[in-house]
Amino acid sequence: MIKYLLFVFACFLTFKVFAQNPTGKYLKDVQTGCKIWDDNYTTKDSVSWTGACKGNYAYGKGTIVWRRNGREIGRYVGVVKKGLLNGEGKYSFPEDYSLEGTFINGNLNGSGQINDNGDLMSGTFVNNILQGDGSLRFKSGLMLMGHFIDGRFVNLDQPYLNSLKRNIKFTIDKNRYANNQDSNTLYYYTLSTQAPIKGALILLPSSGESAESVICCNKQLMQLASDNHILTLVLSINNGAIDDDNTTLSFLNKSFRDVTAQFHIPKDKFILSGLSGGGMLALRYTEISRQDSSKTFIIPKALIGVDPPVDLAGLYNTAKRFITTNDGIPNLSEGRKNGLLEAKMIVKDCDESYGGPPEQHPNEYIKRSMYSRSEKNGGNAQYLIGVPLRLYCDPDILWQLKERNRDYYDMNAADLSAMINFLSLKGNTGAELIPALGKGYRLDGTRHPHSWSLIDPSDCVNWIQKLLE
Repeated sequence: MIKYLLFVFACFLTFKVFAQNPTGKYLKDVQTGCKIWDDNYTTKDSVSWTGACKGNYAYGKGTIVWRRNGREIGRYVGVVKKGLLNGEGKYSFPEDYSLEGTFINGNLNGSGQINDNGDLMSGTFVNNILQGDGSLRFKSGLMLMGHFIDGRFVNLDQPYLNSLKRNIKFTIDKNRYANNQDSNTLYYYTLSTQAPIKGALILLPSSGESAESVICCNKQLMQLASDNHILTLVLSINNGAIDDDNTTLSFLNKSFRDVTAQFHIPKDKFILSGLSGGGMLALRYTEISRQDSSKTFIIPKALIGVDPPVDLAGLYNTAKRFITTNDGIPNLSEGRKNGLLEAKMIVKDCDESYGGPPEQHPNEYIKRSMYSRSEKNGGNAQYLIGVPLRLYCDPDILWQLKERNRDYYDMNAADLSAMINFLSLKGNTGAELIPALGKGYRLDGTRHPHSWSLIDPSDCVNWIQKLLE
C-alpha cells in the first residue's frame, strides 16, 4: 500500500512547540552586558535587552529581542530571571505566532494561551503543551472545549474519558510513519468497558490522520460501544504498507497481543475498521489472516471500510485522469488544488513502489490491492468470501462534479460496489454496501463525502452486537 494524502479534519490544532533546546546558548547584549538565553543559537544571532541585570544576567521586567542576520526572529515582553523567561509574559514571533501566560525556565507552564495566526489554544500548559481541560477557538468561528492529552483534543464525555488509556510502546522509523508530534513513536488508545467484554472494535486512521482525530470523529460510536460492553482500540498508525512492510504488520500484531492479554478478549472477537487508507489496512490485514493465519495475531470477525480505495489499478488511473483534467488550469479551487496534489503523490508513489503504471506491472497492483476488478477471482478479495463486512460510501456525484471534477468512474463507490457484488455472487451473505448519501461531513461542518460521519453509530453497534452474540 502507498501513502495517500486523504486529508481529514483534525479535531485538534497542531501548534508549533518552542522549548528550551540543548543546542541553545547564552548571548550577551552588547549595550547592557546582560546575558540572555538563545534557544536555537547560531553564529548569526544577536540579542538586546531593555531592563535590569543581576549577576550579569537579565533580570526583572523588560523586553528581549532576538535577531538573526539583523532580522527580528522573536520578542518577549515580561518577567525574566537569570536570562530565562520566568514569570508572566508574552513571547511573539514574526509569523503571527505567540505564547502568553506563565513561563518557567523558558517554557509556558501554567495558565496561558497560544495564538497561531488567529487560532487560539487556551488552558493549562506543561512545557508549552496543553494538558487537561482547555479550549480551541479557530478564527473561522469554530470553538472546541474539552480535554487535551499532550496538546491534542480528545472529545469524550465523562465517565468515558476516565476509561481512555494511551499506551506508548513502539519506536519506529519516523520517516515512514507520521502521527504528528510523536512522529517516531507509535501508540494506541483503549476505551475500556465494564465486564463482561464481548469483543473489540478497532479504528484505524486515514493517512496523515491522528488517533485523537479518530476519537473525536467517533465520539458517539465509541461511547455507545462502551455502553454495550465492546472495547474500542484506536491505533496511531496512519501510513505504511502491509504487504511489503513488516513494521506495519508487527505493530498491528503487537497491539492486538497486548489488548488480548490485558482484557482477555478472544482472538476471533475483533472487528477491524478504518477510513480511507485505514480501511485499506483493515481489509488487507483480514485478507492476510485468511490466506496465511501464521502472519497475523488475530483473525478478525468482521470488517468495516469507510470509503477506502480497494483497487489500486483503478486508483492510479483515476489519479492520472485528474492530473490530465486539472494540471495547468489557472485559478483552481482549494479543493481541486488538494485533489491535484493528492493525485500527483499517488502516481509518484505507485511508480516508485510498483515500477510504473498498472498496464506495465499488473501483477504488482493485483498483489497489493484489496480487490481487483480485472481478476475473475477478485484478487485478494477471494479471501473475504466468508467474512461479514460493511463498506460505506457517500456517492454524491453532484459534489464530486462541482468540487473535484470527478465523475462516477472516479469515485471509490464504483469499485466498492463492484467488490460487494463480487462477494455476494460468491455466496457472502454478510457483505453490505452502505450508500450513506449526503451523510459526509467533517467536524467543522464542512461537507465532504470522505468522512467518518458516514457511519451511523447506533446501527453500527447493533450490527456488531449481533455478530458477537
